[in-house]
Amino acid sequence: MTGAEVEAALTEAGWSPGRDIGERLPGLLRFVTERFAEEGHPVEPFRAARDFVREFGGLRLVIPGTPPDAIGLTPHWIYEESAEDVAELAANLGRRLFPVGYEEFDGGMVLVDETGRFFLLHHTGPYYVGQNPYEAIGGLLRGGQEEARTLFV
Repeated sequence: MTGAEVEAALTEAGWSPGRDIGERLPGLLRFVTERFAEEGHPVEPFRAARDFVREFGGLRLVIPGTPPDAIGLTPHWIYEESAEDVAELAANLGRRLFPVGYEEFDGGMVLVDETGRFFLLHHTGPYYVGQNPYEAIGGLLRGGQEEARTLFV
């Protein structure tokens, strides 16, 4: 997807340049940090995660096609042992990860690492979806994901 197509999808979902969810940010981050800590694999909302959620948190992007699907750009805990799976992927990548969204249909978790790269932790495996928010959103909406294993340390 082009940058203009990504911006159009974001705008349709309620985004605008300079968007800032402000006071909602701590609550969205806390939900995930508390849940992951309960599972014994704490996560920390590092700068890349906070910046992404501050700008895009709460948006829902419809994925074209059948069956109907969407990406929720809200930090989320998906299933029992989510934290363990995220911790394993983080160890394999050699980078901290933080959940910043989810895929509604399949329950995949969208993650950002501390360098700003994005991943999808799906039941079929982990995928790299982009180097920045625009690449990631384009990859999530239109595909083009590559196996994250190619980035393991």
